Amino acid sequence: MAIMWRLSLSYLRQNKTQNGFSTLLILLSTLLVATAVIILANTGNLFKEMHDRTHGSHQILSFEKNLNDPEAVYRWWQAQEHLDVSPLLQYRTLSGITFDGLDIPNLYLYMIDTPAPPWDVDQLVFASGLQPTLPEQGSVWIPTSMANSYHIAIGDTISFRAGSTNLNLTVSNIVVDVPYGAPFTNTARVWMNPTDYQHDVQVLAGNDNYMFGIHFDDYSTNSRYWEKYNLEHDVPFLETKMEFESISSFYLIINQIIGFIMIFLGVVMLVIALVTIGFTISDAILANYRTIGILKSLGLTSHKMIGTYVIQYAMLSLVAILPGLMLSIWISKPLISISVSSLRADGGDIPMQGIGAALLVGALLFAMVILFVILYANKARHIEPVQAIRYGMSEADHIRTAHRMNTPFFHSIGFSRYPVSVVIAFRNLMKNIRSSALILLLTMMASAVLVLGYVVVTSVSGIYQTAAKWGYDNANIAAVVVNKGSFSREQLEQVLDQDPRIQNVGWQGNTSGVIHPDTLVDTQSQSISLFLSVLDGSYDELGFENLRGANPRLENEISIGVNIARTYHKDLGDLIELNIEGQKRTFVITGIYQAIANMSVSGRITMDAMHSVNSNYNDVDVAFINVNDSVQVEPVVHELNEQFKDSTSVVTQKTLLDSVYAEAAGILVYPMALIGLLFILVTFIIIFSTCRISIRKESRTYGIYKSIGLTSNQIRCSIAMGIVVLSFIGALLGIVIGIYVLPVLLELVLSGYGIVELPLILNWAGILLFACLTALAAAYGSWVSSRVIRNSSPRNLVIE
Repeated sequence: MAIMWRLSLSYLRQNKTQNGFSTLLILLSTLLVATAVIILANTGNLFKEMHDRTHGSHQILSFEKNLNDPEAVYRWWQAQEHLDVSPLLQYRTLSGITFDGLDIPNLYLYMIDTPAPPWDVDQLVFASGLQPTLPEQGSVWIPTSMANSYHIAIGDTISFRAGSTNLNLTVSNIVVDVPYGAPFTNTARVWMNPTDYQHDVQVLAGNDNYMFGIHFDDYSTNSRYWEKYNLEHDVPFLETKMEFESISSFYLIINQIIGFIMIFLGVVMLVIALVTIGFTISDAILANYRTIGILKSLGLTSHKMIGTYVIQYAMLSLVAILPGLMLSIWISKPLISISVSSLRADGGDIPMQGIGAALLVGALLFAMVILFVILYANKARHIEPVQAIRYGMSEADHIRTAHRMNTPFFHSIGFSRYPVSVVIAFRNLMKNIRSSALILLLTMMASAVLVLGYVVVTSVSGIYQTAAKWGYDNANIAAVVVNKGSFSREQLEQVLDQDPRIQNVGWQGNTSGVIHPDTLVDTQSQSISLFLSVLDGSYDELGFENLRGANPRLENEISIGVNIARTYHKDLGDLIELNIEGQKRTFVITGIYQAIANMSVSGRITMDAMHSVNSNYNDVDVAFINVNDSVQVEPVVHELNEQFKDSTSVVTQKTLLDSVYAEAAGILVYPMALIGLLFILVTFIIIFSTCRISIRKESRTYGIYKSIGLTSNQIRCSIAMGIVVLSFIGALLGIVIGIYVLPVLLELVLSGYGIVELPLILNWAGILLFACLTALAAAYGSWVSSRVIRNSSPRNLVIE
C-alpha cells in the first residue's frame, strides 16, 4: 500500500498542469449537472409551495361576453363540496400606463374592485410583510410580475389610462398574484380601493365584468363537477375558463428549458472529461511504460499498478466535485431568482431545495470517474516487462505507429511538394490520431453549444420575425379592444375603409368549444374545452400558418392545435365534433398548427362557422391590420391610438410580442452565456493538455528540427496551424449540429407547451462568429502549450 501511495503522489507531482486541468474538467461537469438539477427541483417546488400557500386557483372563470349569469354560476360552484371558490371579483379592463415618464401601451389591466377579506382562494402575499385589509384611497396593489418588468417600487405613482383621462394612483403594496402574476405576461390584476373603483373606473362607459377562481381538493375530479354542471343547466358554460396548466406553464417553461439544456450539455462535458481522463491515463501509461515494466519485473502486481491511478484520480475527483457542488448552489441562486422572481414578494433569499439530489449527482460523477479510471488503467495489466524496457511501448503499438506513418497514403501525398510547416502540422495530427480525434470532437461540441445558445436567444428575442410559426398572426398592427362598452366596430371599420394606407383588415373574436366524451377515443372519458379563434377575414392574408394543411375558409372547416391533434389522434381530413354555445357542430380538419398560446389546445374557425351557431355573434377582441407600406405602420398606429384611445389599444406586432418575450430572452442570456464560457474554457484546457502530451512525446523530433535550422516560432506555428485547421472543421460540423440536431432535443421539452418545431432565426454572421470562438480558443491553447519548445534548447529536447 505504501508503494501505491508513493507512486500516486509521484504521478500527481510529475503532471501538475495535466492533473490540474483534469480536476477543473470534473469540477465544471459537476457544476453544470448539479446546477441544472437544483434549478429544476426549485422551479417546480417554488411554484407548488406558493400555489399551496395562497390556496391558488385550479381554474378561473371570467365573464365578459354576457353568455352566462356570473352570480348564478358563482352560487352553484359555491354550493359544491370538496372545493373552494374565491370572492366574485368585479372589474373593468384598462390598457396602458405611464410610469417614470415612459409610455407603456401594451399592458392590459384588470382593475379589480377589491373585496374585503377573508378569501378562501388566491390569497395575496404582500411585499411589505403586512396584511392590509384594503388598498388605501388613492393607492393600488400591483403584482410582482408588473413591478419586476417595469421596475416599479412601493411609493411610486402610476398613471393609468381611464378613457380620455389619466388616473394617477400610488403603489401601496406589491403582491404575489399566482394566476395573473407569471413572468412574460402583459396582463395583470390591479387591486383598487372600492371607493376609487366606483368613483374613477365604474363611471366609464361600458359594463362591469366578473371573475372567480376555483380550488379543488383533488384537481383530477374537476371534470365530474363540469359534467354535473352541464346536466343541471340548460345552457353550458360559454364564457372563458383558464385551466391550471395555463396558469403554471409560464412559471415553469423557461427553467425547464434552461435545466434541460444544462443537463444535456453537462452530460456532454462529463463525457468529454471522462474521455480526456482516459486519454491522459493512456498517455501516462505510455510515458511511464519502461518504468512500469521495471516495476512489474520487480514484483509489483497489475492490480496494485491500477490502484495507483485509482488513488490519484479519487483524490482529484474529491478536490473537484466538492467545490463543484458548492459552486452549483451559489450559481443556481441568481438563475432561479431571475426566472421565479414573480413568486417572491419580499426579495429575500430563496429557500434552496434539491441539495440532496445535487449530492447524489456528485456521488454518481465520482463513481463514473473511478469506473473510467479502472477501465483505462486496465491497460497496465497487459504490459510485458521485456517489451516495455525495449520499445517504451508494446511491440504491437510500436509496429502500428511505424506502419501508420509509412502507408501508401502518406507517400502518395508527396510531402516534398509542400512547405515544411504544413508537413509538420499534418504529421503531428496523423501521428497522434487519438488526440486529433478528441480535438475534433471537442471543438465540434463546443461550437454546437455556442451556436445553439446564440440561435435560441436570437430566435426568442426576434420572435416578431417568426410570429406565425409560434401560432400568432403576421399582421402589421393589432388594435386590441380594452373597453367593449365604449367600443364601436362600425366606427373603426369606417375609418379603416377610408384610409388608403390600409391593405386589409381581419376581425378576431374567441369562444370556447367542448369536445364531448362520446367523441373521444381510447381511455379519454372527460370533456375537454378548447380555445376557439373566430376570424372575420382571411387567415392567409393575416399570416396565420399551419404545420400541415391549410387554414379554414368554409363554414364547416377548422384548423386545430398540435396538442388537440395528438391527444385525440386527429389528422387532416378527419372529422371533429364540437359543442359551441350549446350546439353541436361537425368540422373537417383542414390544418394542424402549433401555438405557444394556450399550449396548442385550441382551434381556428371562420366567422361564418360561428354565425351558423349564433347569427348575432359580433364579439370581437382585436382587429388585425396590414398596411401597404411598412413605413406607414407607426403613423397609422399613432393616429388610431389618438382617435380610439377610450376603447382600443393600437400597437405594432413587434411591440405586442416584445412586451412578452423580451423578458424571456433576457433571462435566457445569463445561463447561455455561462454555458458558452465554460465550453470555451474547456476547449482551451483540453487542447492545451493534449498538445502538451503530444509535444512531450515528440520532443526528440522537435529537437532535431531546431538543430537543423527551424526556429521555435516556426515549429510552434506549424503545430498551431494543424490544430486550427482541425478546429475549423470541428466548428463547421458543430454549426450543423447546433442548428439541425440539438434543437430537436429542445423540441422534446417544448412539445408539451405546444411547440413541436422550434422556429429558428438564423443570423449567419453571428453563427459563424460564435462558432469561430472555439477555433480561437483551440489556437490559443495549442500556442501556449508549445511554449516549452521555445524555452528548451535542441540538446535538451533530444535528451528528453
